[in-house]
Amino acid sequence: MRYTSNINAGVLVAGGNGRGNDSNQLHSPMGVYFESLTNSLIIANMGSNNIVRWRLGDSNWTLVAGNLNASSANSPFALSGPFGLTLDPLGNLYVADTNNHRIQFFPREQIRGRTIAGVAGVPSSNPNYLRGPYSIILDNQLNLYVADTGNHRVQKFLRY
Repeated sequence: MRYTSNINAGVLVAGGNGRGNDSNQLHSPMGVYFESLTNSLIIANMGSNNIVRWRLGDSNWTLVAGNLNASSANSPFALSGPFGLTLDPLGNLYVADTNNHRIQFFPREQIRGRTIAGVAGVPSSNPNYLRGPYSIILDNQLNLYVADTGNHRVQKFLRY
């Protein structure tokens, strides 16, 4: 939904066709990032285990990362419960792959991710591991900050 100041009604900009996995639906969207270059919302579509791009004004999304069929896994091509996301100035995508306890890095226009923090499928309180990461941000030097929710901490990972 998009809201304008002094107006109480929102305008639907993505989804709105019930919960589902079709390209005109969203299923538990959690994270959202506005990409001005493409005038799009990049959405962590958690319930469908994927990241989608919804260009403003369009009636459906295109897949950015994860599976089209909403299945979850911990391979380089799959996600499980993606929650947070961000992009760097080059358009590379970083995803808090919550149920896989890792942060996945997807180079711009690539569907194969690489784990840059945590260990796929292994929750731990060890400083090199994560337990249910939810939110991520990058600073101006591209260091990564992770809300490591299950460990009740925020972790900083230096630029790789």
